[in-house]
Amino acid sequence: MAKILVVDDEPGIAFSLESDLQAEGYEVAVAGDGAEAVRRSRAEAFDLILLDVMLPHKDGFEVCRELRQTGLSTPILMLTAKTEEFDKVLGLDLGADDYVTKPFRTRELRARIRAALRRQPGGGLGPDLQRQLRAASEVQQRLFPRLRPNLATLDYAGFCQPAQEMSGDYYDFLDVSPGTLGLLVADVVGKGIPAALLMASVHGCIRTHSPRLGDCCGEVLARLNTSLYEATDAAMFATVFYAVYHESSRVLTYANAGHEPPVLLRHQACHAVCDSLDSQTPPVGLLAALPAVQTSIQLFPGDWLVIFTDGITEAPNENGEEFGRERITSVIARQRGGTADEMRDAVLAELRSHSRGVVQKDDVTLIAARVL
Repeated sequence: MAKILVVDDEPGIAFSLESDLQAEGYEVAVAGDGAEAVRRSRAEAFDLILLDVMLPHKDGFEVCRELRQTGLSTPILMLTAKTEEFDKVLGLDLGADDYVTKPFRTRELRARIRAALRRQPGGGLGPDLQRQLRAASEVQQRLFPRLRPNLATLDYAGFCQPAQEMSGDYYDFLDVSPGTLGLLVADVVGKGIPAALLMASVHGCIRTHSPRLGDCCGEVLARLNTSLYEATDAAMFATVFYAVYHESSRVLTYANAGHEPPVLLRHQACHAVCDSLDSQTPPVGLLAALPAVQTSIQLFPGDWLVIFTDGITEAPNENGEEFGRERITSVIARQRGGTADEMRDAVLAELRSHSRGVVQKDDVTLIAARVL
């Protein structure tokens, strides 16, 4: 039995939807505002969310964006009385899977719900396995950072959108020591449950070693490599970019183990001249020993660092053309005057526009950071 969250502040509409969906055999929960919707979506496992756009305090667009930023992959159907193309496109760009215009026809809504549930990973599994998969997904989502340690000289934001119920991508913000922040993005080979299990190992190992080793990023990845190599076979490995930022000096120390090179846009670059923080070693988990290699660079106010996985650069459009580094660099240059949240949203909006009509096949993860 699929479990659906109905989010609508009009009691009559919420009651009507609840009654109709229960008659169809669905388990239904109701939230009356955006804040409650976010709280319940994080605390409970739902198969689908029916989300009204016009909500008090926190509208449906904001709710959708907030849920996607936490890595929640549950299908979202937006209910809207707005018919303008801009509003529909905005909802889809923020991560909604579909929309239904009010007043809606019951048969159409039922059909769209069935279609969304069929598209959801695990939709062909039995109820018990679906429930276990949802529970595992909820546990995994709690591994992603919920808080951002406040730094006076760095504005930063992250995002992860799994291609399946479970993610093989991982990002983290690590409170290494007072005034020192760790930024990490990892991409585990493969997808689904095996990749998610390895991702959890990466999370645990990084969280264990980063406070002890300070800005010794290379040593952190060397120890992560040993842990994965001893616990997995040669077919399982991960690319990792790990950096430590010092609030007072604005120095960034980083190590890159086979990961997609992040983009560094310098504040004095007038024509979007970017640097790439290239890989220094193979991915972690492939070799018995990994050299502890790292680099330190001085950053300045206005510099941008954007770390991402190849789920962004290799995302195809309907013609098979990949999104590529050139597009992401162009977005960074255009949005350089904004906040980290705005930069993250701009990159994702450009990606969704490029990939519209194409099923997402790889996890999408990024961190955007601006030096203040």
